Amino acid sequence: MPENPSQTPQPANPPKSAAASASRPDAGHIPITEEMDSAKWTLPPIVPLLIAAVLVAVVVSVVVFSNRSTPGASLAMTKVASSGQQGNTMVAIQAKLDNQIEKPLWVKSISAEVETADGKKYSDSAAPSMDAASYMQAFPPLQEAKADWLKEELKIPSRGSYNGVAIFAFPLAQKDFDARKNLTLRIQFYDRPTLVATSPAAAKP
Repeated sequence: MPENPSQTPQPANPPKSAAASASRPDAGHIPITEEMDSAKWTLPPIVPLLIAAVLVAVVVSVVVFSNRSTPGASLAMTKVASSGQQGNTMVAIQAKLDNQIEKPLWVKSISAEVETADGKKYSDSAAPSMDAASYMQAFPPLQEAKADWLKEELKIPSRGSYNGVAIFAFPLAQKDFDARKNLTLRIQFYDRPTLVATSPAAAKP
């Protein structure tokens, strides 16, 4: 028998006080005050974000403005004259060239292409001005498109216009040229994109 029967045995692990339990939150029940308080440490300040957005917008605007394409030049065919002989057709193309930039344009090469009704294409480079003058005299119908010569190394001044003519030869009969689908003129420059002008079938010489 125990020596002190009135003594109550103590439990091995005494229960924790309510205060101690309350001081340690349950992992699945985080107090709402702690969630709200932690936001001020995780969210970045709004003012630096606004400043960064404005700077990005300014940089993008500058890049877009600086890379914006500027007008270079325009090309239009104003008259087409032709003269056929023995299965070949001489063609004089009169064209207007407008320089729309603040520096001269230098012509590098001039070429033309004709597409016949059956879809065949024939191309030729412009005759040199010395030969073109002889062609103009030898084929009187070409004089309908007479103008100053449109030639290689031609200089078009800044903001200037030029109305000139170039002569080409195509290995097809006059009737095939008259029934063409279209006639295309190309002028290539040294430091600017190539200009292209097209005369459709409706534009008869």
